[in-house]
Amino acid sequence: MKLFRKLSLQLVLLLSFSVITMQSQAQSDPSGDSPVTTTFALKNATVVTQPGNEIAGATIVIKNGLIQSVGKNVQIPADAEEIDASEMYIYAAFIDGMSNAGAKRPENPERPRDLFTPDPPNEYAGITPEKSVIDQLEISSNDFDGMRKAGFGLSHVVPYGRMLPGSGALVLMGSGEHIDEIVLEKDKALFAQWVGAPGAYPGNILGIMAKWRNLYRNAENRKEHVEMYAQNPSGLQRPEKDRVSEAFFPVISQQKPVMFNVDGMLDVRRAMRLQNDLGFPLIVAGVEEAWDLVEDFKNSGTPVFLSLDLPDEPKEIKEDDKTAEVEALEKRRMEFYKKHVEQYGMLANAGINFGFSTAGTRTNNILGNVRKLIENGLSEDQALAALTTNPANILGLSNRLGTLDNGKVANLIVSTDPIFNKDANIKMMFVDGKKFEYEVKAKSTNKDAQPAAEGGDILVGSWTYNLNTPGDPQSGKMVIKMENGSYSGYLTSSDGSPDNTMNNINFRNGELTFDFSIDAGGQSVLIVVEGLITGKTYEAEARVDAFNVSLELTATKDEK
Repeated sequence: MKLFRKLSLQLVLLLSFSVITMQSQAQSDPSGDSPVTTTFALKNATVVTQPGNEIAGATIVIKNGLIQSVGKNVQIPADAEEIDASEMYIYAAFIDGMSNAGAKRPENPERPRDLFTPDPPNEYAGITPEKSVIDQLEISSNDFDGMRKAGFGLSHVVPYGRMLPGSGALVLMGSGEHIDEIVLEKDKALFAQWVGAPGAYPGNILGIMAKWRNLYRNAENRKEHVEMYAQNPSGLQRPEKDRVSEAFFPVISQQKPVMFNVDGMLDVRRAMRLQNDLGFPLIVAGVEEAWDLVEDFKNSGTPVFLSLDLPDEPKEIKEDDKTAEVEALEKRRMEFYKKHVEQYGMLANAGINFGFSTAGTRTNNILGNVRKLIENGLSEDQALAALTTNPANILGLSNRLGTLDNGKVANLIVSTDPIFNKDANIKMMFVDGKKFEYEVKAKSTNKDAQPAAEGGDILVGSWTYNLNTPGDPQSGKMVIKMENGSYSGYLTSSDGSPDNTMNNINFRNGELTFDFSIDAGGQSVLIVVEGLITGKTYEAEARVDAFNVSLELTATKDEK
């Protein structure tokens, strides 16, 4: 498209800085000045202090980043900004068990020319447990705002990498001038995954497990040597400095858990087998398939964060296109989908107090995915626990977060409706006592204003779009078709540029998401578009994550 052909990299970066600066000012204070007060009183709200405990007509007072008081007869400080929260619902902000929010993926290490594949350098093998995700975090990342809009006040952010990328950190989804302002706790867990080194050892699961045992046993021996030397160095060789081994010391001492990123049941059991052999404290996260792991979790007591990245519900194929083989395939797909979305309720009812991981999940899909789980057997209280009290317990945060109690960190959601209702919108977020406000669309009063139902003719056809870019707004046609039960489409440009194919088109409950790639000076740049269709209007955000830029895209359905 024209914009991305003519913008130089320098201009894109400049635009990114400007957009981020304006967003940061607007979120904390529309004037861009310092807030008048950091004391707030939210009055006359329905306050859900924890799952199953609701107080109607209550007031919450926030002062110095903490919850000062909650209840019906609360004294409001004279310096408080009073906020009428009538008809609003207030919850503890959600806690995410594992994500990469705010972390920038580093370039993969280059393959050494003289690589000795049986024993590659630690950096190439991805064995860097001494590192921290703090080194990858960017305070200007749009991820923080996206997580807030989904209700999250804190995430356990883990680093990008291979086998042992480093340690994760508990990061408040707030804003600031420096990353230290939003880090609640660094080096929370040693992050691990079954990702080997390309073309070198350890390059597969068995190799990784063997390497893990070797690293751990070496670290145990080195730790014993270091401690003996510290007690009485006489006659002992001075221990050599080994940062990889030293990174295991707090794990060996049971002071720090290992968080394994695992999705399938076999990978979960491998991590649990490794833990059973070596004895380190374990958390499994990103788990997608857990329906046969109930007894494993019960017997081992392993804390678990289940993935919120759900599979798409299979679309029914038109009767005219069905054969016996297609019908059998459709049935198997639906059976797998139902097993997947029903496992959350099954595990909760079996007493597994899991949390959620948002890694790999688009932020604007999160609440919708939780609602799908509620439709398939997870109760609302169980869902709220998985987003608040359960992760607080797993991550050792119950004395600071997870419920709305006096003295806890002021991480709050202010919602227009009960949070799991389809019509609920997050009006405000408080993170570490800082207020972030969001525009809330008026509730629909007529059929045309309702979010479009999935299917039908509302999405299929031609749309005229406008992309709000610096200088001249860009426009063209967005053409979407339905073929063999799947959507396909392309974007044209009014300036005559080549068409762009729309990929990963997903349309559900009025929400349309897709992505496309453009050529920006020889560099392929991914644009992710997410928004809502109401009537014949589409309002969306087009994100250029490579440059931390967000643009407004609107479209109107063309008349036939």
